[in-house]
Amino acid sequence: MGKRPLRHHSFILTLWLETAEPPTWHLSLEDPHTAVRRGFKEMQELVRFLEAWTAVPPTTDQSLEE
Repeated sequence: MGKRPLRHHSFILTLWLETAEPPTWHLSLEDPHTAVRRGFKEMQELVRFLEAWTAVPPTTDQSLEE
């Protein structure tokens, strides 16, 4: 997960409901600067990703990739 270049960063968060039984919410984050998208099957995965992403100090590399 490289180092972060900015103190401010935007992601595009997308949520959609799969209507299979049982209905399930899915989530994805996209980095609008790189178009890299990362999917999550549950909210806890997204939270863990954001916690890890924000734990890295800002410098020169930005990406959703680990």
